[in-house]
Amino acid sequence: RSRVAQAEAAELEGGPSLKTMQAMAQAMGCRFVYAIVPEDGKVDDLIAEQARNKARAMVERAHVHMAFENQTLTPEQDTAEVERVAQELLFRMPRDFWSENGS
Repeated sequence: RSRVAQAEAAELEGGPSLKTMQAMAQAMGCRFVYAIVPEDGKVDDLIAEQARNKARAMVERAHVHMAFENQTLTPEQDTAEVERVAQELLFRMPRDFWSENGS
């Protein structure tokens, strides 16, 4: 009970630590878990959207190089390439998957 009271007091001052939350859960005969939950939709949708965003950025960078060589993709080819790269990213899940730079 004192753990619960301590956690409630800490919450008023900015929040208890993870260690405090784990100890409080244990004192209550519970297990403490925490998660990041998307505001809209499902986690799978969020991951797929990130893959498409990264793929789009990668394909756009490739367009710059292709333009120098007088090569372009049709809108249909462009869409298919973004989807292909997105699927590859989902399969490989590179370390920089969540980075903002789109690489």
